[in-house]
Amino acid sequence: MKTDQVISKFLLAPVTAPTTQRLTRLKQSAVLLPIVNIQNHAHLLFCKRSSVLPSHPSQICFPGGKVEQQDTSIINTALRETEEEIGLSVAMSEVLGTLPCFQTLSGYQITPVVASVQANAKWEEQSDEVQHTFIIPLRQLNDRENWQTFHFTHQGKPISLEGFMTPHGLLWGATAKIVKQFTELL
Repeated sequence: MKTDQVISKFLLAPVTAPTTQRLTRLKQSAVLLPIVNIQNHAHLLFCKRSSVLPSHPSQICFPGGKVEQQDTSIINTALRETEEEIGLSVAMSEVLGTLPCFQTLSGYQITPVVASVQANAKWEEQSDEVQHTFIIPLRQLNDRENWQTFHFTHQGKPISLEGFMTPHGLLWGATAKIVKQFTELL
């Protein structure tokens, strides 16, 4: 998918303002959905979390994290966390908007922030929190045939989730939901 077309379609989609509602039982967080332009084709930048982290070790994710006291907005949280985790400078990302926030099984309310990453942007391949970063062409993520349904039990209840197998592991859970939310707009 051509990067400029992806950005145009996202910008023409119904506007979602970042939520200001704080549900006290949920931890507020934000992730950055970075669109990377490679040879005029849109790719999404992902992280594989470090295997030594206490929560969600080795999982595929977008850069992001919990809202901290110094954050002036949910968008600021996504940009700050991205710079901390992978060294992608705030100045190298143009925020395009947000996707609707949602709740996770682990007690978070996540706001996905969509941003276009400048062509000359640099980021770290790894850090204390990130085992490595990688990109996936958006056309692959948008192809329904590349997704599978996985069944498992959570707290004694059967759950079915869609997942996408990457060379770095299974893209599933909250990150998969965010990708699906995004591709449905295109």
